[in-house]
Parts: sequence; structure tokens; C-alpha cells
Amino acid sequence: MIERGRPAPPESESDARRVLAGAVDVAKEELGPRLAAAFTLGSLAHGGFAPLVSDVDVALVVERSDDDAVARAIERIGGAVRERHPTSALARRLSVFWADWDGVRRGAAGLGRLPELDRLDLLDAGSLLYGEDRRARATRPSRDDLVREAAEFALRKFDAAYLASLRDPTGLVAAGPRTVTKAVLFPVRFRYTLHTGRIGRNDDASRWHRGPGQHLVAAAMRWRVEGIDDLDEAARLLERELSGLYRRFASEYAAALSAMGRDEPAALLRARWPTSG
Repeated sequence: MIERGRPAPPESESDARRVLAGAVDVAKEELGPRLAAAFTLGSLAHGGFAPLVSDVDVALVVERSDDDAVARAIERIGGAVRERHPTSALARRLSVFWADWDGVRRGAAGLGRLPELDRLDLLDAGSLLYGEDRRARATRPSRDDLVREAAEFALRKFDAAYLASLRDPTGLVAAGPRTVTKAVLFPVRFRYTLHTGRIGRNDDASRWHRGPGQHLVAAAMRWRVEGIDDLDEAARLLERELSGLYRRFASEYAAALSAMGRDEPAALLRARWPTSG
């Protein structure tokens, strides 16, 4: 459904925390004694949660298992939570990350779903919801690992259809504030991680950003909370400034990848977001 103008009053942060509590309850039912711990992640943990657009992120820590039963149980959690909260947009935005304790401390190494950036968020800001906290003596992700994963994410997710959407500002605006603000803030957050080695939280990354695109970034931060009140002006601002944010992201990441000896993804990024045009 297309969102027009200011949306209806969104759900609140307390609604999001009820969704989280429901996710933990379902995880207990599905995993039983194999659930070792659960943590709040993302903006609900480190701040900046915006009910209109934010995801509801939870990290589950499981006992090590070599069969597929844990993975199948994890897959059922999101659907079960949505069934229990059928009218909740926040329940539809539940994102479940998971690993065992070794994956939390040293990296998932193929078990579970806990990218290094989210693992860093868990180590730095994760709030314990259930179980025992055993994050002590964890190895923090390196800057190179964060840069590599961000580049892989960009090449995987930002395909031809996504690039076409970026060239259609009117269509982006019609898709609503969640779609628009993610499109604007993705490259800013990734650049923040590249330059600082830290998680690209929306508030931190938007304050850090300087140069071309500043007006669009500031507007996106406002749209996250208030919605888009002037659709035509939003489309004009996207038309003027969005492509520059992505070209700058691609240029800087390509240079960093080349310096790391990763020439192939660097070339793919340069081809996907040429520095002109």
C-alpha cells in the first residue's frame, strides 16, 4: 500500500519491546534448552529507534548443534510472532540474528546469521533479554572485515532493480518514508563505518556526514520520525542529491578494497556506481 503524506500515528517503542518479548517467548518454545541467551540489537539497544521506519532486531544465542533443527526452529520464529501480532507493522519488521557463543565471540564462521557489523553491535550495545551474558573476552571485528562485508552487502542487495529505483525519485517517495530513508542513509552509514571502524548508526552517521548531500541526509533523518509532508519537494531533493551519495560511497569503498587487495569487488563497485553520469 502506498503511503501518502503524513502517515497514521505509528506504533510506539513500547510496542516494539512487546514484539521483542514475544520473539523471546517463541524462541523458548521452539528451541527449548538449546536457547542460551537473547539480546536486543539495533536502535532499540543503542538508541535512535523510530517506530515509523526502524526494524526490531533480536539476537539469539544457541547451544552448538550440527543438525538443521536449530536453523528450522529459527526460521519459524518470525512467522509465529507475526501470527501473534497480526496488526503490527513492527512485528513484520522483526529481524532475527543468531549464532552460538563461539560465533558471538569470534565470528559465526558459517553457523547462523550474525554478520560482523551486527556482532559488533551485540558486543558493544546488546541488551540481555534472557539467559546468561557470556560476551567476555570476545574478539572484536576488524575494520577490514566490516568494510568487506559492507561491500558484499552492497553488491548483493543493490542490484539492477535497486539502482533503477534510485533513479526514480517519485517512485521512491511513493513507496513511503521507510523505503526513502533507508535508500538515503545506507551509503552514509557505510561510509561512516569505513572511516571510523564503528557501527554506522543513523544519528552518528548523519552528524558525521559533510559535503554534498547534507540537505538530503538531514531531511531523511526528519522523515524517519515525522514522515514525508511535502512529496514533491522530497522528490526534487532526491533528484538533486541521492546519486551523489552513492557515487561517493562506491568510490571510497572501491579504493579501500583495492588497498586490501580485493580488486574484483572494487571493480564491480566502480562499474555499478560510475563516478560520473
